[in-house]
Amino acid sequence: MVRIAIEGADQRFDRGGVAGCALSLLEAGLRAVDPAEAVRRSVRREGESLWAGGTEYPLAGGKVLLLAAGKAAGGMAAALEAVLRGWLGGGLVAVPPGALLPPLSLPVREAGHPLPDEASRSCAEEVARLLQGARPEDLVVVALSGGASALWSLPAGALELADLRETTRLLQRSGASIEEINTVRKHLDLLKGGGIPLLAPKTRLLGLILSDVVGDRLDMVASGPTMPDPSRFSDAWRVLERRDLCDRVPITVRDRLLAGLAGTLPETPKPGHPAFARVENLCVGSAQDAVAAILRSAREQGCAAACLTSSLQGESAPAGLFLGNILREEALHDRPLPRPCLLLAAGETTVRVTGTGRGGRNLELGLAAASCLAGLGRSVLLASLASDGSDGSSEAAGVLVDGESWMRAESTGLDPASLLASNDSLAFFQAAGGLLRTGPTGTNVNDFSLLLAR
Repeated sequence: MVRIAIEGADQRFDRGGVAGCALSLLEAGLRAVDPAEAVRRSVRREGESLWAGGTEYPLAGGKVLLLAAGKAAGGMAAALEAVLRGWLGGGLVAVPPGALLPPLSLPVREAGHPLPDEASRSCAEEVARLLQGARPEDLVVVALSGGASALWSLPAGALELADLRETTRLLQRSGASIEEINTVRKHLDLLKGGGIPLLAPKTRLLGLILSDVVGDRLDMVASGPTMPDPSRFSDAWRVLERRDLCDRVPITVRDRLLAGLAGTLPETPKPGHPAFARVENLCVGSAQDAVAAILRSAREQGCAAACLTSSLQGESAPAGLFLGNILREEALHDRPLPRPCLLLAAGETTVRVTGTGRGGRNLELGLAAASCLAGLGRSVLLASLASDGSDGSSEAAGVLVDGESWMRAESTGLDPASLLASNDSLAFFQAAGGLLRTGPTGTNVNDFSLLLAR
C-alpha cells in the first residue's frame, strides 16, 4: 500500500491533525485505483474462456499475447498474468524508469518518460513485431495506462525520434493539455491513434484501459493506440497554431502535418474502419473510482463532503486561486458546507513554463492557493497530489498548504509572488514546508485537490 510522507514535517503538518486526515483521504483514493484490483474487478477466466465487460473470449486453439505499457503497467500485467496462467504465449511490459513493479514472468522494458528515448523506439519496434506475428486464432490483450505515449514511440514517415522528443517538449512547456499533446502525437507516430489494430488486422484485440484523462476519453489515454481516432491532421495543426509552435517545431514535423492537411498522407483510422471489427476496449478504472472512495472515507470520518468537479483543467495558478478562494469562503463564512468539511476537485491542470524554476502543476496550484489562505491559520488546509507520485520537475508528489504557508516562506526572505511568476514553486515549499512524497505509486488517474476546513 502506498503511504504518503510529509517532507520536513513540523507541528503544523503531522498525521494526528487535519493534515493526517488529508493524507488518509488521499491514500484511500489511491487504494481505490490500484491497477491490479481494477483488472481483477473487470476480467475473469472461466475454463477456456476469458470474460471482460460481459464479453466472452474463447481461448482454445490460439495463444494470448499481452502488451502492457504505462505507469500502471506492472500491476495490470501481474493481474492479467494470474488470470491467464497457462494461456500466455508472450508479450512485453513497458514502464518508466524506477516504476513500482510486482514479480512478472513477461519481459519488462524501461523506456523514456516524459520524453521518448531510444528504448521507447525499441519497445515500439518489438510491439510491432509481436503484433505482425499474431495469428487470427490468437487474442491480443493490450493493457494501457497514462505514460504509455512516451514509452512506445514509433516515428512515422521521415520523422526521427529527436523530432518527436522536441515536439513533445515544446508542447509540454507551452501549457498544452494532454488532449492537445496526444492529438499531435497521433499524427506523428505509427502506434498511436489506432495504429495497433492496423498491425494485426485479423487478430482479436482487447484493450484494457486505466484512464488518466479528464472525462475518460479512451481515445486520448496513451494516445489511443487501440481506438479509432476522430481527430484529423487539421486538428493537430490547430494545436500548434493555438500554442504558437508552428515555426518552432522541427521542419520534418511541420512538413508531415502540412502534407496531411493537403491530403497527400492518409488520415489515422476513423470509427467504422474495418481494422476495428475485431477490437473491443474496456475502461477498467478512472479518477471517478478515487473520487467516490475519498468522499466515502471523509463521510466515515464525520465530515460533510462534496465533489466540486472531477474535470478540473486549465492553467494551474488560476485554478489554485479559484480553489483557494473557495476554501477562504469556507473559513470565513462556513459555506458552501458546514464544517468540518471536505471539498474535492479532481482533474489535471497545466503549467505554461516561462521561468527557470522547478515545480509541477500541483505545486504551482498550491502556491497560488496559499496567497488566498494567508492569515487563516491552521483550521484550513489544501492538499494537492499527483496520483502517479510525480509532479513535474519537483520530484515530489504534491503539497499541503494552510493559512501560515505564505508567511512562513516570506519569513525566510522569499518573495512568493516572484516565485510563482518564475515557476519556482518547489523553492516556496522547501521554505514553507508541506512537500508530499510517495515515490512511484504504480497507478495514474489524474490529480486530486482536497479542501479541508475544521
